[in-house]
Amino acid sequence: MTKAFLSLMLGGALMIAGGLPVAAQQPDASGDKAFATLDGDKDGKLSLAEFGKLFDMEGKKATDQEKQNEFKAWDANADGSVSKTEFSANYSPAPPKQPKQ
Repeated sequence: MTKAFLSLMLGGALMIAGGLPVAAQQPDASGDKAFATLDGDKDGKLSLAEFGKLFDMEGKKATDQEKQNEFKAWDANADGSVSKTEFSANYSPAPPKQPKQ
């Protein structure tokens, strides 16, 4: 899955712009909250199963293969888990919804 596809697929909820992590530019407490919510066993890292829940949490449909591909992209050191640092480097919360006028 390409970075552009993920950004479009998730409606901007997770963005990697031009290879530069958006969330890493400015610390964001919502990223910490999202990570803590996903880290079900509280071991400080996300398994593929835990990471896959991010798509559900954001209300986005993704195949198992798409989730696995994105997991591998976020797992920068290829240790089989996404650390809080890796998560923070890639996660950006969805922009607030605009009220209908």
